[in-house]
Amino acid sequence: MRSKKRKVFIAALFFIFVFDGGNVFAEDVQLPNDSETENFDNTDGQTDSDTVNIQDEISKANKIKQPFTWTSAGDVLKYEIIIKKKNEATGNYLPYFTHETNDEETEKCIIYIEPLLPVGDYISEIRVYNVLGMLEYDMTTYDEFTVRQAYKPEIKSLSYPLYMGSTMYLDDFDNNGIIEVTGQNLFLYERVDEDDYHTDYTLSSGARALKPEKTISHDDKNRKIELQFDMKKLDVGVYTMLAQDDSGLHSDENSSATFTVKFKKWMDLDVEAGYTFPIVIHDRTLPEYVTRLSPISAQARVSFLPFKHIWGYLGVGARLSYSRMKKEEAQYTIDGNMFMSHLLFLYQMPLNKRRIMLEFHGGVGLTYFSDIKFHFPHNIVSAPLNTFDLSFLVGASMQFYMNKRLYAEVSADYSLTLNKDMVMGVAHPSVGIGWQF
Repeated sequence: MRSKKRKVFIAALFFIFVFDGGNVFAEDVQLPNDSETENFDNTDGQTDSDTVNIQDEISKANKIKQPFTWTSAGDVLKYEIIIKKKNEATGNYLPYFTHETNDEETEKCIIYIEPLLPVGDYISEIRVYNVLGMLEYDMTTYDEFTVRQAYKPEIKSLSYPLYMGSTMYLDDFDNNGIIEVTGQNLFLYERVDEDDYHTDYTLSSGARALKPEKTISHDDKNRKIELQFDMKKLDVGVYTMLAQDDSGLHSDENSSATFTVKFKKWMDLDVEAGYTFPIVIHDRTLPEYVTRLSPISAQARVSFLPFKHIWGYLGVGARLSYSRMKKEEAQYTIDGNMFMSHLLFLYQMPLNKRRIMLEFHGGVGLTYFSDIKFHFPHNIVSAPLNTFDLSFLVGASMQFYMNKRLYAEVSADYSLTLNKDMVMGVAHPSVGIGWQF
């Protein structure tokens, strides 16, 4: 049974064609320059013979190969390959290339077409001869295909219109992810029709590869295109833009095709101070002797965040808090001080265009009970108790920025202090004011 199908492919003498009857593609090739590729069409009175000679010269100069492969029909004597080219003036298909395979080509189902096929419409016919040398008509296959001119994309510059440069700063609240690309042969990213020229764009940095969300603008000369990328995926890094057409030709990777995404401030240094209200949650040892840990309480914190990415900031910090302790009874008074200091590991998540920061932190430190004494009548005072104990702290906070530097913070922490006589858990709700350097 005979088959006939229609395919459309893009090539400049050396590109990949795929269809049921056979595949035509190229390997180890170099792109001819513009003056050479312009001669691939039969224009200005050129004959097919002239085109063939030009193709042959280009093929030899650039070591271009155009393999043609097909699916094996089994144990056969040989194949006959016939390719006909459409005459644009008459609409008729005329023989352009014929070939009978030798034993090696028959076994491997591959030949190399010389001279190379120029741009145009074609029909291929593959005839199968059985081991007796007789033509198997029912096994003959036909395919129609179009060879189109391929264009190598060229990127001359990348820029971010908001800054008029090749750098995007993630600190900016107005970022829109639009990148302007200028060069040559920059066709639309979206494919409107199968026959339209199309360019695929990829912005990559290491293992990260991003595709545009949409095209914002495109000029008719294919020299400039604006592409919008998802800001949630544009992380810190140096990116390279690669433009590739359907044939596989792609732009060169060089400094003109690079684009940098970073923060204006590579790190954040936050200093904050405020009021804390310690509440003993478990272990009643301390509350039995001390009625309250407030209102004389305060806390301060410093945070250093050098690792900034779109998914959040990582860093370290230190927290110090102080609470005055006192209890009055008829026969005595007990008072003292409690200091807490902790080294913290921090994670901050930007929200609402970085106007709000949600933070989670935790770490280890010391609780210092200082100068705890009993006061009896007649100025009798007990020996002071001073002790350092291991403690742990975890918590969360939210920072609300009133401008780019000043922020208010609401925090809730929990500390666990380990002492030989008690295991004390304390909640530390707090509010404060901070400044980012």
